[in-house]
Amino acid sequence: MYCINYVINEGDTLYSISRHFNVSLNAIMDSNPMVNVYNLIIGQTINIPVSVPQNNYTHYTTYLVTKEDTLGNILDENSINLADLLEFNSLNDVYLLPGTTLKIPIVGEGESGVSL
Repeated sequence: MYCINYVINEGDTLYSISRHFNVSLNAIMDSNPMVNVYNLIIGQTINIPVSVPQNNYTHYTTYLVTKEDTLGNILDENSINLADLLEFNSLNDVYLLPGTTLKIPIVGEGESGVSL
């Protein structure tokens, strides 16, 4: 299991955090047994579990982050998980700042039906 740290911000709820990172509520609660997830404190750091990187991508495309983007939308639209995105970009955390260029591993079939 691969986890990243997340600092609680004003207005955060466990549900909003789970949707932002595309991770189930139970997975977040299981990864934070010492944290009262029903009473989140601004500035508190929690663990966000993400899948283990697959590291089997040989092709990628680039993606320019816009102000409307969310991490969950980028992951869903490209059918990748957070661990793969972090690994492919050699990142420990992802901050979605407009204008940031990310490498997105290509998932799917190539020209001859070969998986990329």
